[in-house]
Amino acid sequence: MPLKRSKPLPAQCKATTPSGEPCRAKPHKEGLCFFHSDPKKAAELGRKGGRRRAVYRPAGLKEFAAPRSAADLRDLLAQSIIEIRSGKLDPKLANSISYLGAGFLRALEVSDLETRLQTLEERTENDDGKSQAQS
Repeated sequence: MPLKRSKPLPAQCKATTPSGEPCRAKPHKEGLCFFHSDPKKAAELGRKGGRRRAVYRPAGLKEFAAPRSAADLRDLLAQSIIEIRSGKLDPKLANSISYLGAGFLRALEVSDLETRLQTLEERTENDDGKSQAQS
C-alpha cells in the first residue's frame, strides 16, 4: 500500500505582519507560525515579558546612605531581601547590589590590611631608631 503524502508546509508563514510585509517565521501548523496560529498566546507572552521587564520605582524603597562598614552593608542587604520579598525591589537590581557589596567587602579587607601594615611599618621604624640610638 503506497504511503499517502501530506502537503508540504511552505518555507515561511503565510500571514502578514502589521506593517503589511509577509511574516518570515517558519510555519508551525496550517501554514502559520506559532504566533499567527494562536494570536491570544502571543498577547499572553507579551504581557508576561512586559511584567518581567517592569521598571521598579525607587520611590518606595527605604533610603540608605552609602555603606561605610560591613555592618552598614549587612543592613543594606537585609533591607534589600525584605524589599525583594515584598515585590518592591527588582531581583536584578538586588543581584547588582549583592555583587557590588562583595566588592565593597573585599575593598574593606584590603583597606584594613593596609592600615595594619602601615602601623606595623611605623612601629618598626620607631623601634629601629631607638635601638640605633642606644648603641
